[in-house]
Amino acid sequence: MALILKPELFPAPDTRLELTVSYGETDRMGYAYYGHYPHWFERARGQFIRERGMSYAEVETRGVWLPVRDMAVRYLRPAHYDETITVRAAVAAWGRASVTFVYQVFGPPEASQLLAAGETVHACTSPQGRPIAVPEWLRGLFSA
Repeated sequence: MALILKPELFPAPDTRLELTVSYGETDRMGYAYYGHYPHWFERARGQFIRERGMSYAEVETRGVWLPVRDMAVRYLRPAHYDETITVRAAVAAWGRASVTFVYQVFGPPEASQLLAAGETVHACTSPQGRPIAVPEWLRGLFSA
C-alpha cells in the first residue's frame, strides 16, 4: 500500500468531509483516538458515493458489496478536541474485482495541516460474499 502524503498528488474526483472532533472521540491527552480515523474514512467514502448520485445502500441493492479487504493509516500529527478537520477521499485504483480508496485528514489552520493519510482496499463481491468483477456502471459512477 502506498499512502499519498502530498496533497498535490491526490487523485480526482474527490470529496471533502468537514467534521468537528468531539470530546467522546478523544483520549486522556485530548488527542483524537486513533481508532476513529477508519470511521471518518468510511463517512467520507459514503459522502463520495452520495455526491455521485447514489447511496452505498443503493449500490448494495444493485447486488454489489464492497467489504474492506485491507486498510492502512499513517498518523502524522494528532487532531485535538473541538478542532475542525477535513477528511478527503477519492478512488486511487481499480482491480478486476476491487477498488482502492485513499484518504487525507487535514487540521487547522484552515485545513492546511496534513494530520493523517490512509487507504482502504475493497473487494467487490456479491451479497453472498463471492468475488465479482467490478461492474462498468460502478466504475463510471465513481469516476464522475
